[in-house]
Amino acid sequence: AQAISVRVSSLRGISQLRDGQASIAMKTFSAALILSACSAVAGFANPLGKVLDLMAELEAKIIKQGEAEAKAYKEYFDWCDDTSKNGQFAIETATNEVAKLTAKIDELTSNAATASEKIEDLAGAIATAETELKDATLIREKEDADFKSSESELMDAVDTLDRAVGILEREMAKNPAALAQISTNSNGMAGMIQAINTVLDAAAFPGSDQKKLLAFVQSQQAADEDDAVLGAPAAATYKSQSGNIVEVLEDMKEKAEGQLGDLRKAETNAKHNFEMLKQSLEDQLAADSKDMSEEKAAKAAAEEA
Repeated sequence: AQAISVRVSSLRGISQLRDGQASIAMKTFSAALILSACSAVAGFANPLGKVLDLMAELEAKIIKQGEAEAKAYKEYFDWCDDTSKNGQFAIETATNEVAKLTAKIDELTSNAATASEKIEDLAGAIATAETELKDATLIREKEDADFKSSESELMDAVDTLDRAVGILEREMAKNPAALAQISTNSNGMAGMIQAINTVLDAAAFPGSDQKKLLAFVQSQQAADEDDAVLGAPAAATYKSQSGNIVEVLEDMKEKAEGQLGDLRKAETNAKHNFEMLKQSLEDQLAADSKDMSEEKAAKAAAEEA
């Protein structure tokens, strides 16, 4: 066992010796290689310097280009950022503008619809006023024609009665006894007409005037009878129906003059009322026509906007 141990120790020593020699040999080879390399570099010093200079220039150029590209990139980034912000602002502005325009369109549409309704209402009002004015004018024209006809008849009757009374008074002055015997107190209407005919014949009253006078007497008598049927007082028909013929004719003349006055008063009132109504309707037509023109202009403006 001791022999084996000694032998192992001997082998380890031999191995360490060999390793030390190998390390020395390696170091010696490396030093020689370095010396050889240094000699080679020294031989090529000028070309390598040029290469290094070129590499330095290239490096500076690359760095400069990189800085330029970085600057350009920063500028592009800033432009994109500004463009994005401006775009967002433009979108917000456009959105608000669209909302305003939409509201304006709704408002104008509503205004146009309202104007259309007002125009329709005004057209109806104008048509109604025109119809009322036309009808009132037709009625007034008929009233005026009736008035003129009635006025002419009453004026003619008053004139005829006035002349008849004048003639009878002259005849009574000539022969009062004869005419005083003629009375209207018998046989009612027929007796009065007969008495009038007798007096007028005796007084040589013109035939045409006699017919007018008798027609007037008959119309007055008929009107009095109608008043009696409707309950009107009959006592005021004639003050002297039972008196002489002159008094009867004078009563008729007085009544005819009263009717003529009432007729003219009624005509004045009717004419005044018509003028007031006409003025009111014409003012309404003028105002409605003005309003319609304004509404049409407003509607056109709303539709064009």
